Amino acid sequence: MITRAGKSVTLFLYGGVAKEIEMTIAFKYTTLTSEHAAAWQALRVIGARDFPMGFLVTVAEVQTGGVSRAAEVLDAGSVRGVFVGNDLVGFCGYRPQRLERIRHRAEIGPFFVMPDWQGRGAAYALMQGVIAEARSERVAQIELYVDTENARAIAFYEHRGFLWVATHLDTVRINGISKDDHVYRLVL
Repeated sequence: MITRAGKSVTLFLYGGVAKEIEMTIAFKYTTLTSEHAAAWQALRVIGARDFPMGFLVTVAEVQTGGVSRAAEVLDAGSVRGVFVGNDLVGFCGYRPQRLERIRHRAEIGPFFVMPDWQGRGAAYALMQGVIAEARSERVAQIELYVDTENARAIAFYEHRGFLWVATHLDTVRINGISKDDHVYRLVL
């Protein structure tokens, strides 16, 4: 099976000739709630462990409080997810600002899609969901931070129209090593 932009293409051999059958992968975008806590907790552990440059938290910090703490965080309403069927395959934080002077802004992050679903349309579906939600709330710009060495994420954001606006030095320290982040902005 090959996947192209949210479509799965299965190759069959029929009489010695390869035939393609294209099937659409259905992604569902939604606000995560406490009912999604166990799945979200599992994805956060994978993300913090395997992609530490994309997370401010360590694996130990993710595990502190367990699923009950994850449920409390999700019930605050600031995490969005993308599903294939009943399986959570990606998530991102979405925080529209509420104070009058900054109400035109929203921040997203972390933004994470399971490795098996990267390059298959899940990240695109998640980002499109966030953008549509922000537009419906009359948000004028979405902002995010991304590690300066995370080339794949940077390419993804730039391809979606985000522009680099600044670099924040010494944003985090991973194992005592200072890491910088680029600040990106998408004007809606």
